[in-house]
Amino acid sequence: MNTLNQHIKHYNEQLSLGHIQKAYKGIMEMMSQLKTTWDNQYPETPSGALYAGYMDMTFISVKPTELSDLDLRVSIVYMHESHTFEVWLVARNRKIQMNINRQLKGKELGKYSLTKLGPGIDSIIAITLVNKPDFDQMEDLIREIIEKTQNFIFDMKVLVR
Repeated sequence: MNTLNQHIKHYNEQLSLGHIQKAYKGIMEMMSQLKTTWDNQYPETPSGALYAGYMDMTFISVKPTELSDLDLRVSIVYMHESHTFEVWLVARNRKIQMNINRQLKGKELGKYSLTKLGPGIDSIIAITLVNKPDFDQMEDLIREIIEKTQNFIFDMKVLVR
């Protein structure tokens, strides 16, 4: 098992190559542009702050009124290790998460399934939006993410009624 110093040594070796910094900066720029585009297109559905994460996930959350009234929101998540974009239905806290999960257990969810709740699990429902994002085509990627997120929001509004 590696010590923290050994991990940091490997980290510094990778940083010296320069790829990590460029990739991370590109991811943050893309997520920032996604947030700006979302806010411009949907001012009635505000997004929260950009959460950079610990190189595990990076996300923004949006609060559609019908979901926000139930203390729910939708998070658009970039998963660093799997290099995918996901969208999650999330709650303001664990109690609400458990209540909504319990409520949805008795419903037909169609193409969706409930996330297995546990420590560190924030989603109630999570799906992959984009399997192999092309960051070189950022405008197209953002457009695809927003379109699929809007479809997810519509479906979630129907499910939680």
